[in-house]
Amino acid sequence: MPPPPPTPVAPTLLNVGLSDNAAALAEPWAMAYEAQTEQASVNFVEGNNVALFDDLEDEQLDAILVHHIAEGDTERWFNPVALDGLVIVVHPQNPVTSLTQAQVQSLFSGETGSWAAVGGPDLAVAPFAQERGDGARTIFSRRIMGARPVSINTVIHSNNAALMEAIAAEPMAIGYTMMGALDDTVKPVAIDGIAPTPETAASQDYPLTVPLYFVAKQEPQGELRAFLAWLQSAEGQTTVSETVGSVR
Repeated sequence: MPPPPPTPVAPTLLNVGLSDNAAALAEPWAMAYEAQTEQASVNFVEGNNVALFDDLEDEQLDAILVHHIAEGDTERWFNPVALDGLVIVVHPQNPVTSLTQAQVQSLFSGETGSWAAVGGPDLAVAPFAQERGDGARTIFSRRIMGARPVSINTVIHSNNAALMEAIAAEPMAIGYTMMGALDDTVKPVAIDGIAPTPETAASQDYPLTVPLYFVAKQEPQGELRAFLAWLQSAEGQTTVSETVGSVR
C-alpha cells in the first residue's frame, strides 16, 4: 500500500500590532502577503502606541507597526518599512487647501480663532485631537505644537475613527491623522505648499513625513522574518506605495 499523504501543516499565525492611525493598511498588506505564501497568515491587531508596546512586551504580539518609538529605546529591534506622514485634515466643505506649519500651530493653540485669518470663512475654528498615548498625537505635539499647548477648546477623541467621524460632521473642524488612515470623509490640506501623497512621502518632500517602524522584542526569525523581508522587498514595497511612501 502507498504511504498515507502527509498531514497538512497549518500556517503560522503572526499577530502583528498596528497603530489605529494606519488601520487601512492591514487588509491590503495581509492579503498581498498571504497570496504569495502558504507558510503564514497575518492577524493585524489595532491599538494606540502605548497599548501596542505593552502587548509586545507581554508577548501577546509578535511585532508591532508604529509611527513613534521612545527616544533612546535600545531594548527593542526596529526597522522602517514605510514612510507615512502626519496629515492635517478639515471638513470637505472648508475652502482652505493649504496651511503653513506656523498657521496650524496658531489654529490649534487658539491664537487664531477664525478661519478668515487663513483664507476661510469668518467662523470659529473647532480644533479636534486624539488622546494621550496615540502615536499621531505624539508626532503632532513634537512637530507642530512644540512647547505650546493646544487650546482649552480642543475636543479630544478616543481613537482615529472617532476623530475622523467628528471632523466629517463639523464644517469648521480641524484635526490630524496619518496618511495611511485617510478616507474621503475628510479633506487633507497641503503643508507649506506640499500635498500629502505617497509620492511626496517617499521623496520626503512632504514636511511632516515620518517612518512607520516594524518593531519586535528582538531581531525577527522564522516566519516573522519572512514577513518583514516581504515588506521590504520590491513586491512588498509596491503594495506599500499604494497607500503610503515606500522606503526603496
